[in-house]
Amino acid sequence: MKRFLSSRLPLLAVFFCAFLSDAYSYQTIDLPELDKRVTDLSGTLHGNESNHIDTKLKSLESSKGSQLVLLILPTTGDETIEQFGIRLAEKWKIGRQNIDDGVILIVAKDDRKVRIEVGYGLEGAIPDALAKRIIEEIIVPQFRSGDFYHGIDQGVDAIISLVNGEQLPMPQEDDIHPAESNGMGKYLTVLFPVAFILLTVINYFSKKKLGKLKGSFVAPIILFIIGWWFINIAGGLIVAVFSLIFLNIPGGRGGGGYSGGRYHGRSGSYSIGGGSGGFSGGGGSFGGGGASGSW
Repeated sequence: MKRFLSSRLPLLAVFFCAFLSDAYSYQTIDLPELDKRVTDLSGTLHGNESNHIDTKLKSLESSKGSQLVLLILPTTGDETIEQFGIRLAEKWKIGRQNIDDGVILIVAKDDRKVRIEVGYGLEGAIPDALAKRIIEEIIVPQFRSGDFYHGIDQGVDAIISLVNGEQLPMPQEDDIHPAESNGMGKYLTVLFPVAFILLTVINYFSKKKLGKLKGSFVAPIILFIIGWWFINIAGGLIVAVFSLIFLNIPGGRGGGGYSGGRYHGRSGSYSIGGGSGGFSGGGGSFGGGGASGSW
């Protein structure tokens, strides 16, 4: 026995070192951040193509509540696209929480791999067999001819058709990302500081015209009427009281001033323009449902 082991120890050592070398060299690539529905890290889609697909994905979320997103990247590294897909799904959490109606379309361009990752709640609407058919019959033929845009666009249409055929809870107002509600998301970071600037200007000139005491009530009254109209009378009162206190803190022009494109208040400053806004997943869960293909 000792002779047997001693004769094979060098061979075992070689295999062990090779195993350690492979394990050490195995690396996972960093997962991209989610801030939009179409994430193209490979430069495959042109601006109008990306916007066209994004409009479809946004419309689906607005009408059904489900989230469908697209990721195009050069490679998934040492991971298979299935391993990468479930790791991405766990981070992005596409789909609504407890409904799990999310789908991720992943294209690893240099690897020549594509995957449809399906959330728990849509595994009935998009079973593995149908996901495979979408890949093999719609997406892959276009990719083989070099037409990535139409392959993705038609694949997205097929996925949306299946989602639309599923009975799902109707989207609530809270399901829509706050930065996109009522189509006003991209303007919120501008409207908020602009409103304070306008109120500061109104407060300043009304005091000059009517005197400090009377003038200090003009802006709060305006806010009370707006708050009453859009919220309720209690909301209007809260906004009015807050503005009365905020705009009349001693020091400066009504508690703040404006210079160089920024509003400087007593409790901070707000830049006009910018702001991250963006898009995020809704807390959905995935379990590996879906299908993969190559071209």
